[in-house]
Amino acid sequence: MVDENLKKLVELYEVGELLHRSLLLVDDDVPNLDVLSAVLDSDYKVFQVDSGAEALKVVETTPIDVIISDQRMPEMTGVELLERVGKSHPDVAGIVLTAYTDSAAIIEAVNRAGAFRFLTKPWEADDIRVTVAQACAHVYQRRAIARLVDIVSVRNEELALALQDLEEAQDRMLHMERLGTMGRLTSGVTHDVRNFLMGLALLEEECHEQGVGGEMKEIVTVSLAGLRNLMGTLEAMRQFARGGTVEVSLKPVAPADVIKDSLTVAKMDLEFRKRNVDVRVQDGLPQVNGDRQRLVQVMVNLIRNAVQATQPGQLMTIAAITDLDGHVLLSVEDEGKGIPADLVDDLFEPFSSSKGDEGMGLGLYMARLTVESHGGSIEYQDRPGGGARFQVLMSPAERSGGMGIQ
Repeated sequence: MVDENLKKLVELYEVGELLHRSLLLVDDDVPNLDVLSAVLDSDYKVFQVDSGAEALKVVETTPIDVIISDQRMPEMTGVELLERVGKSHPDVAGIVLTAYTDSAAIIEAVNRAGAFRFLTKPWEADDIRVTVAQACAHVYQRRAIARLVDIVSVRNEELALALQDLEEAQDRMLHMERLGTMGRLTSGVTHDVRNFLMGLALLEEECHEQGVGGEMKEIVTVSLAGLRNLMGTLEAMRQFARGGTVEVSLKPVAPADVIKDSLTVAKMDLEFRKRNVDVRVQDGLPQVNGDRQRLVQVMVNLIRNAVQATQPGQLMTIAAITDLDGHVLLSVEDEGKGIPADLVDDLFEPFSSSKGDEGMGLGLYMARLTVESHGGSIEYQDRPGGGARFQVLMSPAERSGGMGIQ
């Protein structure tokens, strides 16, 4: 009577025992209980009670497969009993014994109590045996399906976690491969840039000795600052590719100097000069413990992102202020298109870029690592009215040890 495929699944997944082969007989007429028990006790473990209240007590303390209950009992009918049992033990099958003419009870037994079957009086012993066997098969299948669903659900979760672990491991391997490639590339580029830097430094010295000033001196100074910033960026990338960290040399640094150096480098970009730039540096800002060159790299990266996100004539605000808690805030804000919502959560993760194929997805990641190596934090906010705001939060030098990485 039980589906063979279901039995195989139960065995395959080691579900365990599903039937107790135990019956509960309920009738307020004790002789009826004795007769019914005599028919069934050779094949099942039989429990007898003479009321619905006693039946509920047995169900709560004893594993039961099938309940056979008389319908007409004082205080609680058979339908009422099965209805209550069904709420707490839905896997127990109920059989109602009722008079042939009691059609209302039959309808209730099926619709209200969810009874497996009803039998009319007087009943036949063979009918009772067959019905109980079918009820047990029904209970077996119901419990088997429920257990298998639970097992599959748990194993699906385990499989999902295992797949997630594999994907993360694969991402880490790809990440390390990319970093290795990046390290090899930056080593070669750094060598070439260093040669240009030395030549430009000699040119700057020559301009100074010859008294060259004006626009030519500014071009040399700005170009030299840009190359030094590029060298610093390449060196940071090389360090990270080699060891997974960014080395910093912490000294007291004035935030105003970081903003000044960042603007000097940014002026190399003609597109930057086409933007409406508002620079706000609060008077009397406290110094921070920082690596000046590394902090300049961070700010230059944020400024370039703002340039790429805006059109000529649009506003960019570059600021250095303190917040209400006394922290130093270095920020770059623009009225461009902002960051798509689906990219915000991964904005500071490696190889995540809002520029599509145009970006490597390392700029903000390296900025985050650099800021965190200073014991600070970097965050993105949507600018009111549209656009983006990036801010670096750092503690003043006198209490930089207490801020931690957020």
